[in-house]
Amino acid sequence: MMQEYLTACGATVLPAFSAKAALVLAKTIAVDAALVDLRMPGEDGRWFLHELRASGTRSANAAVFALSGERHDPPESSGFAGYFLKPVDLDRLVRTLATLPRRST
Repeated sequence: MMQEYLTACGATVLPAFSAKAALVLAKTIAVDAALVDLRMPGEDGRWFLHELRASGTRSANAAVFALSGERHDPPESSGFAGYFLKPVDLDRLVRTLATLPRRST
């Protein structure tokens, strides 16, 4: 649903179903932002953020937003650009993404 909504709002969405797959995409294609789940089996959103920052690719400085279904303190201090509690307020997400500078070409 999130992918369809963001696409309808004009975003180009590259879905990945694991943190490792997302990292491969971000290393291959320059991205402006990434939305990552904090709780996934295996590697999670924190792992993705750390690996992306260390990658040295054009996406290394992309805005990475944490998504979680758990009510806990937002992880802004962890290097995330922001935090969205699930279910995500899609209008707020679009407004937030629209403020980001475009990094990719």
